[in-house]
Amino acid sequence: MTNRILTLVGLLWALLAFAEPIDYYLPAGERFNASIPSPSSLLNQDLGDQHLRHDQIVRYMGMLAASSPQAKLIEYGRTHEGRRLILLIISSENNMQQFDQLPKRDDLLKVWQGFSIHGNEPSGANASVLYAWYLLSTDNPTIREALNDTVVLIDPTINPDGLDRFATFANSFRGKATVSDPNDMSHNEQWPSGRTNHYWFDLNRDWLLLTQPESRGRITQFQKWQPHLITDHHEMGSAGSFFFQPGVPDRKNPLIVSNNVTLTEKLADYHAKGLDKIGQSYYSRESFDDFYPGKGSTYPDIQGSVGVLFEQARAEGGVIETPNGERSLAAGIRNQFSTAVSSLVGANALREDFIRHKREFNDKARQAAAKLDINGFVLDISQQPQRGIQLLDFLDRHNIIARNLASDKTINKHTFKKDQAVYVSLDQPQTTLIQALFATDKRFENNTFYDVSAWNLPMAWGLSWAPVSGGIDSNDQFRIPKKKNGYQKDAVAFAFNWHNVKAPAALNYLLSQQQTVFISAKPLNVDGQSLPAGSFVLPVKDQNEDDLFTMLSYISDQLAVEWHALSTFQADSGIDIGSPQVQQVKPPKVLMVVGRGVNAYQAGSLWHLFDTQVHLPITKVRSHQLNQIPLHTYTHIILPDGRYNKEFKEQNTDRLQQWIRQGGHLIGLQGGAAWADKNLTVEFDDAEDKKDNKEKDKESDKEIVTSKPYADFEADQAKRILGGAIVTAEADLSHPLAFGTFHDTQYPLLKGTVVLTESDNAYATPLRVAKDVEAAGYVSDYWQEKLTEKPLIIADRMGRGSVIQFGFNPNFRGFWYGTQRWLINAIYLSDLIQRTQLNK
Repeated sequence: MTNRILTLVGLLWALLAFAEPIDYYLPAGERFNASIPSPSSLLNQDLGDQHLRHDQIVRYMGMLAASSPQAKLIEYGRTHEGRRLILLIISSENNMQQFDQLPKRDDLLKVWQGFSIHGNEPSGANASVLYAWYLLSTDNPTIREALNDTVVLIDPTINPDGLDRFATFANSFRGKATVSDPNDMSHNEQWPSGRTNHYWFDLNRDWLLLTQPESRGRITQFQKWQPHLITDHHEMGSAGSFFFQPGVPDRKNPLIVSNNVTLTEKLADYHAKGLDKIGQSYYSRESFDDFYPGKGSTYPDIQGSVGVLFEQARAEGGVIETPNGERSLAAGIRNQFSTAVSSLVGANALREDFIRHKREFNDKARQAAAKLDINGFVLDISQQPQRGIQLLDFLDRHNIIARNLASDKTINKHTFKKDQAVYVSLDQPQTTLIQALFATDKRFENNTFYDVSAWNLPMAWGLSWAPVSGGIDSNDQFRIPKKKNGYQKDAVAFAFNWHNVKAPAALNYLLSQQQTVFISAKPLNVDGQSLPAGSFVLPVKDQNEDDLFTMLSYISDQLAVEWHALSTFQADSGIDIGSPQVQQVKPPKVLMVVGRGVNAYQAGSLWHLFDTQVHLPITKVRSHQLNQIPLHTYTHIILPDGRYNKEFKEQNTDRLQQWIRQGGHLIGLQGGAAWADKNLTVEFDDAEDKKDNKEKDKESDKEIVTSKPYADFEADQAKRILGGAIVTAEADLSHPLAFGTFHDTQYPLLKGTVVLTESDNAYATPLRVAKDVEAAGYVSDYWQEKLTEKPLIIADRMGRGSVIQFGFNPNFRGFWYGTQRWLINAIYLSDLIQRTQLNK
């Protein structure tokens, strides 16, 4: 009877066990320092039992640092939600006694190991505590010897906000008994998932762009320490095994040198041996590439470091059944731990190769750059001095030296003016990164991309620029423009230039203070001031002088926006301030549809834009709840890119159409624009003809199927995917949606499959693709034909409201400053768009 009870208890324990004892993870035959607390002793659970939260990981790393003279914890920043971003730095006791000197020592091998930049890929973060403890406590002579000449920097949770979002979700739906059924709630995350940070940004696309505080803090440390090796621990689909680089051989960035690949291949042998020892299958040279330099495994490669990507099969909620067998968090932790150790062991064995590669990289890169036809790039910041300040900060964070243009320089008929342009020379250590930032490549060895194929800095920021050949006069004497603001007691109004970078924030601030503000649909020339269309005016009438001065001071000091005192409403030329072309601005109240089916990245970038730059609150409503919302309380509704299902159409089409006719403004982006085009009727006399033409277009789109070799599918599919390329677009700067943009040629990034249907209104398309489509990145012949001269933005009136469609994300990854003003204008200037149907 006793044996039977013990058997039942054993079976029950097997059902309940998520975790594994610590011996499961560790190499056999090693001893450990008992004075260093193990993870289970401080966390009160075995690894894999529950998903660790960020606070647990930070607390444990702090205890390790307090327990050993070989470790030091530093904080390098805070997330949007206030969570600490930390590095645990480990080396020998002798080295740590000279901690401040460690970043400068080029005789030390520096190994940076980062975990779980995607918060719902938790095996890396959970493995980081085991790995840190192991380095500090093992008696393994190889590890002890390696630490004498190596500094290990452990970034245990690169994305704390996302990790905690996922851990809270998964732990909430895990019971005592193991549920491996993939249909269980614990394996099906809620939107927007823990992959992203607070604003739903993919931080593994932000190493180069630096739009998020997590990235800015991390890159500061990267540039300080200049690691030889960076490991980047991820997860992939549950049915996979384990991947380590190198990736697809012909899909690497052309700026990555061959020796980088050689070192990656040599290091891969150590990963293979480690995984062989624990019986874990793996693969490399497939699936993943090394192309976009904004990822953690590629950003280091173009700066003399070696970045290595690891991908572990996901266990989702803890243990999950897949077509290829069971996957568990515990097994994932063991695999991540194994490759973290093999990275250190392999790098130590190849120490001289890694150190030599890093030491020689910059010199060889500068020698190669000296053979190019150009010697640098110049960027015009004359129209956007505040953007110029932002540019200098961006370059400095990447350790790129920028200089002030000391005399006028004319290139390709464009004159870059003294003290109003930035010069970036290729003759500096970061020459390879500079070449990446200014790349305009359009042809590649392999046209399949894991991510975008273009990221040109001046195109994204909307700055005029040119490559420089020959001499140029520059200095380091940057001049910050002086504010011209001057308060006048007898002013009848104050005017604000819409071209200023932070003008939308200034307008929103005034509206939030319940001020009456007017905005102009035409340029203003009043009281000696010339202001562009879109500029706004604050009348002084009935204002309390102290309150007025306080508001103007805030706009001047905190937002750096210029304002001009006007002593009259009468124009010097053109329209007067009282013209019908100058309308009162209605304070916007904006709703954005989110939830299942909506592109969280894009929705997050929009939320981030309005929240952090404009300071406009956005109401986020899940798509299945929109039918319960009183739409009349909102002035604008945003439909981000996504798949809007049949239920959404049935519940909301009539309500949205009625809301628009009564004065609402619907803004649809990509999939949202396609839904609006299909389901909302913009009234024109030839609406039936338009419908007939659509049907004809559908017929003409049908293709005759011919047989093709199965092996050609991947290459042919790549031609059908617009994975992320910069196109040339022509802008109508007279349109209200264009106010505050500067160039009639602009460079949006296109990614996706949506192409807007041409409007029957000849005046409704302020931005369209140029005849010469591609500006940078890969655009296949298939997409060249589909995109040529096609609309990118359409703005049509419907009743008293409007439908504004975007065929692209004008705020792509929060970095595309050159086109984001179109979206801001869709909120603040939509009432300026007039009905433009010609009489017949």
